[in-house]
Amino acid sequence: MQDNAPEINSLVNVQAVNTECVVKNIELSNQILYKLIRSFEKPHELRKLRKKLSNLSAEVQDKNLTAFKKKIYSYDNFITAENQLQQASYELISGLEEHLNGKIHVKSISILVDNLENSINSRLIPTDELKNQSQASTNKEESPIGLIPRDLKNELHLYLNMLQTKYSKNRPEILFGGDYAGDLNWKYIQEHDNIKAKLSSLLEVPLVLEARYQKKDVRLIELIQKDANKLKKGQHKCVCLFSRSWDEEIKDFTLRFVHPNFVLYLYDLNEELTFNRKNEMAQHYACWFNTEHDKQKLDEIFESFLDSHEHFTVQELEDALGLNYNGAEKLIKIQLRKGTILDVTFGEKNPKYIKAKPKETKNNNI
Repeated sequence: MQDNAPEINSLVNVQAVNTECVVKNIELSNQILYKLIRSFEKPHELRKLRKKLSNLSAEVQDKNLTAFKKKIYSYDNFITAENQLQQASYELISGLEEHLNGKIHVKSISILVDNLENSINSRLIPTDELKNQSQASTNKEESPIGLIPRDLKNELHLYLNMLQTKYSKNRPEILFGGDYAGDLNWKYIQEHDNIKAKLSSLLEVPLVLEARYQKKDVRLIELIQKDANKLKKGQHKCVCLFSRSWDEEIKDFTLRFVHPNFVLYLYDLNEELTFNRKNEMAQHYACWFNTEHDKQKLDEIFESFLDSHEHFTVQELEDALGLNYNGAEKLIKIQLRKGTILDVTFGEKNPKYIKAKPKETKNNNI
């Protein structure tokens, strides 16, 4: 009985760790809101949202959750609710940070706060019955693509959690080929054996990322090829397969794999990614599956570019940031709307741009 004690308490620990993470994210969100309030002409609604966040911080730490005790739910429901709560808190930070350098949309911020509130209200209590389900799941967890060994499952969860954290704070902003993607919709979802993410617009889905556990299979190469051949024209998909180790055949296949729309990565436990390093597209997207946490945002790179250029052209921005011409033009239009840069050539054939002087900050009372 003593050997099972850690498993029985595991769900409580998961919830405690998530609570601590969400409280910290709410605190950071309130700090960003404070900055937005100081620079906003009508800060009243933002102050109300800041107060609401403070109340949510207290609510997420309430261990009673009495209003939700009568819900019927499963172990999968519990894990999904915890993942959604953590994701909502990171999306709030990301959304608020976007408003620091652009126009402030109170409605957009309000939606993010409401999403966090709904995630808190959807949280579930780790009952004894649920703990038993968790223990049974630990002893035998069947993935649609293979039985996950118990010791490997823990490492898989750590890897997927790391990717989820990365995807919550960052997003692909430049596609392979140089198209600007910072204005596309970015969504991701983590399940018990995989995480999927995609960039999309109303008309297309240009990029799909997926990391998943993969049982060794003699037909694996055939399955990969079928997956690659299903892609639509103009769509890129990157898949990272996770396992304890890989045999030489699949490693050799991955090291030489080339496809116009599909990239394959292998992740060995505690080892670096295996992929075709001669493939430029594979190099471009490898950062979304490696274990490096920090990734420089395009706004930071663009700001550094402005600081080092008295004036610049579309071509110079294209070369410096790895964009194509259309991508550089799109980024310039966005920065012009934000007031970050100014056009100093007034419609000439080859326009030049300069960094705009920062606006004076209004000192409103908080």
